[in-house]
Amino acid sequence: MSRLKVALLLFSLGFIFIVLDIPFATNLSYPHEYENSKKVIGEYQYYNIASNYGASCTYKMLDDSKSKTKEPETKINQQKGIKSSAPKLTKVIDKVYFKKVQIDIFNDFAGFIFILIGSILLVKCARQFKLAILTSIAGLIVHGIMFAIPFIINGIDLVNASFFIGMIYLAINIVTIYLVSAALLRMIPGPWCRDERKWCKILWFASFASQCLATFTFWLGSDFGMLKTLSWVIFGFTIFIQLAFWYIYMRAKDYIKRTYEKYYVKTNN
Repeated sequence: MSRLKVALLLFSLGFIFIVLDIPFATNLSYPHEYENSKKVIGEYQYYNIASNYGASCTYKMLDDSKSKTKEPETKINQQKGIKSSAPKLTKVIDKVYFKKVQIDIFNDFAGFIFILIGSILLVKCARQFKLAILTSIAGLIVHGIMFAIPFIINGIDLVNASFFIGMIYLAINIVTIYLVSAALLRMIPGPWCRDERKWCKILWFASFASQCLATFTFWLGSDFGMLKTLSWVIFGFTIFIQLAFWYIYMRAKDYIKRTYEKYYVKTNN
C-alpha cells in the first residue's frame, strides 16, 4: 500500500475515532470517592463527572413551597381561612459517586495518533498538515490530562477543571479535523473538482455543528434518558456525514494522486 493510501486510511479512521465515543467500564476504581461540594448545585457536578468519567448519583426532594416569595401569600391564605395547597416537591440531584474507571472503545488518543502519522506522511502537500501535527500533539497532551486529573484532584476543583479542559479539548478536536480537511481539499485544486470541494466544505460544517450538538446533549443526557438517546442519534448522523465526506472526496482520487506525485514522486526522483 502506498504512502498516500495509508495516509488517507489513517485520516478516515482518525476522524471516526475522534468523533465517536463509546465508554466501556473497566474493573479499576478511582483511588478515592468523589468529594461532593456545597458550592455548586448537584446537577453541575453530576453532568461533568458522569459525562467525562462515569458517575452515579442519589436524589432528594426539594420543597419549593418554603421559598420566601411564597410566605406572604401563605399568610394571607391562612387569614382568609383558605387551606394551603400541598407542598411542591422538586426532584434534584443530591450526592455524586464515582463508578469504575471508563475507557473509550474508539479512543481519541488513537484517533490523534492516526491523524498525526497521516499528517507526517503528507506534510509536503499542504502547510495545514504541519499545523495538524501540532494540534494532534496538543490533543494527545490534553487527552492525557483529562484522563489523569481525577486521580490527582477532587471535588469542585475536579468539576471546574474537567469542564474548562473539556471545552479546550473539544476545540482542539474541531480545529484538528478542520486543518486536515482543509489540507485534503488543497490537494484537489483547480476548477475540475469545484463540486467536490463545495460539498466537502458543506459536510465539514455539518459535521462540526453535529459534533458540538452531540457533545452538549451527551452532557445534559447524564440525567435525561431521552437526551442521552438523542445524543447517540446525533453521533450516528455525524458518522454518516464523515462517510459521505470521504465518498465525495475520493471521487477526485486522480487529482489527489497527481498532487501527491508532484510533491513526493518527483522530489524523490
